[in-house]
Amino acid sequence: MLEQFLWVERYRPKKISDTILPIELKTTFQQFVDQKNIPNLLLTGSAGVGKTTVAKAMLEELGCDYIVINGSMNGNIDTLRNEIQNFASTVSFAGGRKYVILDEADYLNPNSTQPALRNFMEEFSRNCGFILTCRIKSLHLYIPDARLLILVSLRIVSLSWHHNSLSVYLLSLILNM
Repeated sequence: MLEQFLWVERYRPKKISDTILPIELKTTFQQFVDQKNIPNLLLTGSAGVGKTTVAKAMLEELGCDYIVINGSMNGNIDTLRNEIQNFASTVSFAGGRKYVILDEADYLNPNSTQPALRNFMEEFSRNCGFILTCRIKSLHLYIPDARLLILVSLRIVSLSWHHNSLSVYLLSLILNM
């Protein structure tokens, strides 16, 4: 079954040091990992800049239990009540903090799911962290308490060095297959 992963998933970076990011962002994310404390995050940026990859890499590197919920496919209140509440309210088998990655959080229903999510984030804050990804910086997510989320915008700064680094990385992957 593992051999049938998409190529992108199979070769997704597993550590922050393996990601191709501007040095400031890479340093920030690596500090979260080094301190073993990932705060609640809202990662914004256009498609393909690495929002989900960064979230997964940090959690994989720390060995955290996590689930990924796709907001565009499962952005209703029932998902929040069932999957997220069941996951967030239980203790981690690894003994540490658990995390919920809400991918494409800008698609969550603004009238029911988003207000309930705010309450979940507060209620389960001792046991569970939340990493939300979205394309739209002005997410309608109503979270008036700024301490709940740290906003990090990902962007590609210079395509020239990214292209060369990516080419070398892809070539080494192909040669090692």
